[in-house]
Amino acid sequence: MIKILFMTTLLSGCVIPAFHSTGLTPNSPYKIEQATFLSPSEPNWYLVQNDIHSLVFGEKFDDKKQTAIISASMYPVGNHKTARAFLEFIVSERTKEDDKARFKVLNEKNEYVTYNELPCLKYQTVSEDHKDQVLQYFKTSGYICRYPLEYIAFQVEVSHRSLSREFPADLLKTAEEFFQNIKLVDGTVKRLKTIK
Repeated sequence: MIKILFMTTLLSGCVIPAFHSTGLTPNSPYKIEQATFLSPSEPNWYLVQNDIHSLVFGEKFDDKKQTAIISASMYPVGNHKTARAFLEFIVSERTKEDDKARFKVLNEKNEYVTYNELPCLKYQTVSEDHKDQVLQYFKTSGYICRYPLEYIAFQVEVSHRSLSREFPADLLKTAEEFFQNIKLVDGTVKRLKTIK
């Protein structure tokens, strides 16, 4: 079985690692694999990680009990004959990746959509997070898409951890701008026309 490291799992419920940089220039281009992104336009964001497979930004809060991350990543998921088979596999793997000892899922919504010309799973979740026996709420919203290389998944996500069950409206707006500014390289766009 193929192990999938979704960004929500990798980043342990939106707990930001200690190796982040001190800041970044808003709307600066960053690249992973065959896609380019623009950093958030607000000044309170910083770069957490950027390598060939992943890009992670964190938001600074005065409230230390609150964390937010916007991320993009690519990872192998094996061969699937159709887009539908790929998406059904993604849904099943997301369920397996849940840390049931820590997270209690309160609300989950999955929808099959076309996003950036890619077949995608659009998802939203709200979970209780019982890390260190302190109740907080962990919210995620994003897309997991079938990349033009059929065995690769392409994921973009915003996550928020706080004492509230609701996503801050300004965070969702920033995330939507980030999602909309994704640019695939020309060769990738041409290959999209061959995927069924």
